[in-house]
Parts: sequence; structure tokens; C-alpha cells
Amino acid sequence: MIKTLRYAFVAALMMVAGAVNAQTTFNFKNLWEAKAVELNKTSLYLMNKECGNGEVTDGDITLKFEAGDCSSQPVYAAYNAETEANTKVDPTACIKLYGAKKNTGKMEGSSMTLSKTGGKMTKIIFKAPTKRFGAGVLKASTGTVAMDKKTRDWTWVGEADNVKFTVCKTKDDTTVLLHFVEITVNPSGTTGINNITVDNAKNGVRYNLAGQRVNESYKGVVIENGKKMIVK
Repeated sequence: MIKTLRYAFVAALMMVAGAVNAQTTFNFKNLWEAKAVELNKTSLYLMNKECGNGEVTDGDITLKFEAGDCSSQPVYAAYNAETEANTKVDPTACIKLYGAKKNTGKMEGSSMTLSKTGGKMTKIIFKAPTKRFGAGVLKASTGTVAMDKKTRDWTWVGEADNVKFTVCKTKDDTTVLLHFVEITVNPSGTTGINNITVDNAKNGVRYNLAGQRVNESYKGVVIENGKKMIVK
């Protein structure tokens, strides 16, 4: 009976961990390509009604865009097969996030905020296109974010239920632009359950096979200091 309850508890814990740790991916082609085709547009402005006024929710994760003081608000570039074949032009089927306007004294531009209502976000991957991924710095309001120089993907790690990411430039006399094809929150293999601790068995304390603490008068198989013994 006790063993059955144990297995049930472990199974329930694994289910909860899986639910909290569920991966969420915002693939921008899946999100907005059909709308671009319907409206016959090569670009969709994310702050407009057709893109949910800059906000999209998947399960317990919400992604919200803000324009900032930029030359353009965040944009979804519709897929174009001919353009995709040309490595010298900007990629399509991705979002474009702009930095602040040139020579304004402002370094921060467009931003996107990710928030989670259940549990914490511990890792977020911003996947870049395979060509002309843009230039600029992605800054996070908490945690740490870094770019892979080979793939140009950005990865954030930390522990938060709300993180704001802002496209920034490093020089005032430049303009910057970042492209992303998708964003994945808590990718498979990362944990969404944190700060779980298990007390180590105290020296000299005995437990029976059911994991219950027993005193010195207990007879039978016991575990003490991690070792199994028989007390007669």
C-alpha cells in the first residue's frame, strides 16, 4: 500500500513538473503568415489590430511588443520564396525589431516583454534567421542574455515571471535592427521548478523501509546513515 502511494506521489510530481516546465514556442511564421496572405501584405505592423495590438498569449506565456522611440514599430516580414533565396536581402518570415533613432541621444529602441503566470521562466532562446540577422544588442531587465557568435541566436537565463528585452545600440550615430524567426520559453531540458531541497538523513537516525523514522527499540530492517541493517 505504502509503495503504491509512493509511486502515485512520484507520478503526480512528475506530471506537475512537466506542466510547469512545458516548452512554449512563438513561431512568427505560424502566428502571422496566414494573416499576411489574407491581407495581401508584405509586412504586418505588430502593434496593429491584425497582430493583436502587439500582444500574443500561448498557454501561460504572454509576449508583448512595444515600439519605443524608433524609426519603425516592430514588424513581421511576410514570407517570400524569391527573397529567401537571395542572401543579400533581409530575411522574411521573421520579426524585425528596431533600435532608437539615429543621433537622438537615446540608446534603447523596440522592446518585447515575456511574462509567465504559472511558475518561472528559466531559459529563453531567441532564434535568428540564417542570413542577415541584423545588428544590435539585446538587453534584459533581469537575468543574463548573450549571443551565440556562430548562430547569432540570443539566449537568456535567469529566474523570473516577467522579463523585458530591449533592442539597444552602442553608438548614437548608428541605427540597429534585429531579426528573429521564433522565441522559445523554457526549452525542453530546462527546469521550471526551483529551490527544491531534500534534507539529508541525520546521523544516528533510523528509518524503516517505508521511510518512517523509528526509535532504537524498533526491530527489523532499518536504514541508518544511508546503510541498511537488520535489528533483532
